[in-house]
Amino acid sequence: MTKDKENITEEVTAVLSEIVDDNEKEKPQKGKEVFPINETEFMIDNRRYKLVANYREGFDATRLGERYSDVLAKYDYIVGDWGYEQLRLKGFFAVRNRKSAPDQKITMLEDYLYEYCNFGCAYFVIECVDRQNEKPKTNRRRKRPHNKKNKQAHVAEKTEKTAKQTKSKPVIKKKQTKEKKAKMVTQKETKEFVIRKKED
Repeated sequence: MTKDKENITEEVTAVLSEIVDDNEKEKPQKGKEVFPINETEFMIDNRRYKLVANYREGFDATRLGERYSDVLAKYDYIVGDWGYEQLRLKGFFAVRNRKSAPDQKITMLEDYLYEYCNFGCAYFVIECVDRQNEKPKTNRRRKRPHNKKNKQAHVAEKTEKTAKQTKSKPVIKKKQTKEKKAKMVTQKETKEFVIRKKED
């Protein structure tokens, strides 16, 4: 009986360890390696960043690499602030980005530091200078594919509408002069009405 129990526990532990290993593999990887270029520039995940502000020596490249996640890649600026020996990262957009909300722009940095960070905490600001693995955005609109038949039908519909519109011209009433209006008003006022009694 004891050998059976030992075999069962070994099998259960083996299955549980496989489940734990699978879960660790499925989790999105948090953290990237930081490659320094010079004192103020470095690479993270094929993106080049520049250190813009380093208040109270808050910048730590290794801790930044541990806390960095792919969600932050879309932002133009990343702010890291320290509280209780923990680094917190927050992304901000550039001022030129029209699609972002006003509270997500880098101009709101001071408000963020006053409202959400510990008073006088060490922090740093890095700016994304170059995104090598992303395609440049184009402002051109895509042209829809169309064939000649569709284009001609559309033109024919428009010509039919304009032909119908030109057949019936709107009637424009002649403007009455002030004198004619005054005569009409006086004529209406001078008419007399006689009220007759009902005969029994």
